[in-house]
Amino acid sequence: MQANAMRASVAAVNNMLVLPKSWRAGLSRMAPLWALGFFLARAEVYGELSPFALSFLAAVRLALPGSEWLTGGFLTLGVLWRGGFMATVMFMATILAYIACEKSMVAARSSVLRAGFAGLAVIVVRIPLFLWQTPTLFEGIVTLLEAGLTAVLALVFFHAVKIVGTASSTRSWRTEEMLSLAITGGILALGLGGVYVGGMSLRGVALNYVVLLAAYTGGATWGAAAGGAVPFVAYFGHPLSLSFVGAYTFAGLAGGALREWRKAGVILGFFAATAVTAASMGGRDYIWRMLLGVGVAGILLVLTARGTCSKIYRLLPLAAREETDPAPTYSARLQQLAGQRLSDLCAVFTELSETFSEPAHASRSPDQTEAAHKLMERLACDVCEECQGKQMCWDKEFYKTYQDMLGLLAFTDAHGQISMEHLPPHLRRRCQRPRELIRCVNSLAELCRQGLYWERRASDTRRLVGIQLQGVAKIMAALSRDLNLSVEYLRDIEERIIRELAAQGIYSPQVEVVKSQNGRIGVSITKHACGNGENHCAAVLVPLVTSLVGRQVSREGRCASLQRKTKCSVHLSTAHVLATETGIAQLAASPKISGDSYRVTEIIGGKLALMVSDGMGNGPLAHQESRTVVNLLEQMLRAGFDKEVTVQTINSVLSLRSHAETFATLDMALVDLYNGNVEVVKIGASSSYLRRGDRVEVIRADSLPAGILANIEVETRKLTFQRGDIYVLVSDGVLEGQQGIADKEEWLCRILRQAALEKAQDLAEYILNRAKNNLGGSIPDDMTVVVLRVLDKTVSIPLVG
Repeated sequence: MQANAMRASVAAVNNMLVLPKSWRAGLSRMAPLWALGFFLARAEVYGELSPFALSFLAAVRLALPGSEWLTGGFLTLGVLWRGGFMATVMFMATILAYIACEKSMVAARSSVLRAGFAGLAVIVVRIPLFLWQTPTLFEGIVTLLEAGLTAVLALVFFHAVKIVGTASSTRSWRTEEMLSLAITGGILALGLGGVYVGGMSLRGVALNYVVLLAAYTGGATWGAAAGGAVPFVAYFGHPLSLSFVGAYTFAGLAGGALREWRKAGVILGFFAATAVTAASMGGRDYIWRMLLGVGVAGILLVLTARGTCSKIYRLLPLAAREETDPAPTYSARLQQLAGQRLSDLCAVFTELSETFSEPAHASRSPDQTEAAHKLMERLACDVCEECQGKQMCWDKEFYKTYQDMLGLLAFTDAHGQISMEHLPPHLRRRCQRPRELIRCVNSLAELCRQGLYWERRASDTRRLVGIQLQGVAKIMAALSRDLNLSVEYLRDIEERIIRELAAQGIYSPQVEVVKSQNGRIGVSITKHACGNGENHCAAVLVPLVTSLVGRQVSREGRCASLQRKTKCSVHLSTAHVLATETGIAQLAASPKISGDSYRVTEIIGGKLALMVSDGMGNGPLAHQESRTVVNLLEQMLRAGFDKEVTVQTINSVLSLRSHAETFATLDMALVDLYNGNVEVVKIGASSSYLRRGDRVEVIRADSLPAGILANIEVETRKLTFQRGDIYVLVSDGVLEGQQGIADKEEWLCRILRQAALEKAQDLAEYILNRAKNNLGGSIPDDMTVVVLRVLDKTVSIPLVG
């Protein structure tokens, strides 16, 4: 019984000591405010000015009405510690004057006017003292300055009090709030001056911790900013204030620069920078005290919960969030887009250089008759200059000799070389040096052929460069239009994504959400790469962003964790309206390699490119030509070149790289996956086929293959895909080898109409097997089949806003 009575008594006492839940919540909210006021009341400048206590009380009265009385008690304790009894009496008198001034203007609702009453109270309290003792000019100026600072600082402290007193706020801080916090933090450190624990200054520890925290949450920019602003206020009036500002700025910059290594990197950078600057500012004892303060602040940073740092980071203004990886700001994102486009251009020219470096084939002979007359003067000089019959041939019978020489040069150009029997009768009778003449004509004709060949090569090269420059100009114009395009940054969605990711433990994301004029939405998220077993992109980011933007999104590119990167920059965009699948089947005539090349790839603008190229003949040389076509085509389309410039460039490359009789065909389809529009380009290629239901349409084009003519016309056929459509591209080996079939196109159309296969890959293999079986196992030419099927399932994209 006694034990039960004892336990009941203890429980009763505990219940009396335990505060109600509402009281505990209020105490946890106001305790930081009281501690802040206590140390602010201790701060003073030059031993004369101390307007901070009354300013803080006025700010609390403005921001949190009803909380000023307990706050005033802690302020009074701070003033008592700083200035003793007389200073406390003056402060309490100033409080009464302030309340009286405010009560006399009951209708005043302006925060500026109410803050001005605090400054007025300082003057009111000083008037009796001035009447008792005539003030000096300096005392009058100090009084006016203190009154003005009291009014201004009340407005400055107002934002800090709102943030500290309402810590549950999740919106980002505005610029004026950030400035208010910085000034308040500096004055707080000023109030910690003279407080030592174990010979270590609390002000130094507090400053180190604030700058470390800023460097960790905001990077090098905010580390340097905090290192410059807060110490400037904290050491205001100190003889070494500027030295302290420089030291802390450098330390904050160094710590933020190593932010990628998390807290350990920030502390290491800050510690190293402090050691360097401390060595130039004091002796061994000073260096030891400084580094000890950094060590304690570093321990506090390590003990700071990650969630607290994440919360502070989310409260920073969106434009101020910094990361060492891509796109910290909108302007930087635009620069990244420009850089990516230039990188694609670099890939194009790299492919061109590799193409030109490949070995050339046997030569061809271009026409050179137009250059024959240029050799006449040299021929006369080399053969006839020292001949005794020169006067007869070139003076008396000039026109006859000239015509005979032109005839020789024309014959040499047409037949390669001349001999004695090819001399005209007139020259055979008159010429005293026929053998020298024949030898010189043959030699000059060969030089003429070489000169004309290289002149043509130079002309074609210049034309190729001109085409390239034209393409580059178009890309730059398109890029300029993209930069000037009116886009909408969805800031509210950015903030919501950041908060949701933080709630799921994904720290420090950089988020940009852009909506273009055509309604497409792009989302860029930068974060630390996923660890082992994590899959944030598919498991978290895609469903989260889809739910917030109201549209199905998909990820672009590969996961950074698969590439062993420490940072992950994820780009999400609205999913395509058309869902497609492709099937590819290929059979080579040569046992080693096929002369056909193909490519199915997505390019900029949400387009899918299907390409099939057939090199002349088969084997390695044919493969080299067709591979050049598809590689260049892919790189140039990715870089943003339009199809006309791309095809002209490829044609020039094929004609310039060799003067053998080589060429390649091109069959290309550019499918816009957002609206279903299709552009078909055929350069010497076989027909392609569009099956829609039971009907099959043949798409033809009449043009020579690339690499034959110096300039080709690019004809485009426009189509529009619908759900269920099947589009088939084939190389000429599929049809040309079917010798026993009269109408080869109709044969393939019949196969497409009869085939009931659902998958694109099955249909491609089926077409190739039918073609192979008709040949009886003998394959005279390479065969390639590419099938694109538009799925019946399409992605639903509702409008946002």
